[in-house]
Amino acid sequence: MNIANIIRGIGNRASGFYPQGLVARVLAPVALAMGASSCQILSDFNTFSPAQDVQMGEQAYGEILAGETTIGSGGQYNQVVRVTQNLVNAAQVVSPDLAGLFKWQVSLIDSPGTVNAFCLPGGKMAVYTGILSVAQSDAGLAVVMGHEIAHALERHGTSAVSKQMVLQYGSVIAAGAILGGEGTDSEMAGMAIALATSLTTLQFGRSAEYEADLVGLEIMARAGYDPREAVGYRQRMDALGGAAGPEWLSTHPSNANRIRQIQEALPGVIPLYEAAR
Repeated sequence: MNIANIIRGIGNRASGFYPQGLVARVLAPVALAMGASSCQILSDFNTFSPAQDVQMGEQAYGEILAGETTIGSGGQYNQVVRVTQNLVNAAQVVSPDLAGLFKWQVSLIDSPGTVNAFCLPGGKMAVYTGILSVAQSDAGLAVVMGHEIAHALERHGTSAVSKQMVLQYGSVIAAGAILGGEGTDSEMAGMAIALATSLTTLQFGRSAEYEADLVGLEIMARAGYDPREAVGYRQRMDALGGAAGPEWLSTHPSNANRIRQIQEALPGVIPLYEAAR
């Protein structure tokens, strides 16, 4: 079972919690109101506890690593462990309650063709060897892992699952409520509402990425890594990306917009870096 299956399983189990009539009366208007006019409400919405973040992350982590080849020694491994530990120490300052609760761990996955890293809910992390050549240095790697640790501290993963559950149920119920039955018209309405909720979810994804960029800058600066390296890293990622579609069709902001936000934030975090040095 992978992460997607875990998320689907949560949704399937949750669907049996309430009678359908109650769901129709309560969740549908809530989901539609949130999707249409109250993005800030949903941005803070999370049905899971931090302890559940840890539990879900541990389960998913074992399943992911079971299908990968990991590296447990050598220069690259030592770099990943060193940088990540420094960032976790800084995270204890940025968010002491959550950082103290989470069970931090990092693995290096042997996959030269994979330019990626992740931090699951609860602090379980992995770096793919393919991203190290893009990071180029400890500071570059700190950009990557500071961003990923920020996702965990802001609880973006379980928040996204919570939103998806509400929006999923709301869209299905609303289609039936609007047209009062099954058939082609009902199916078309369901597809239209599903599209609207999907685009809403994409916007949440971009907001989370921007937030993780900013929190990640603070984490790396407090750990003694120059936050100005984030600009160079994003430029290198942009060079790798090739042609990109419009930002509104992606869960991730464009690198150009991310670089602009990073540059605006640098005056606020450079003093933290200078103090940490």
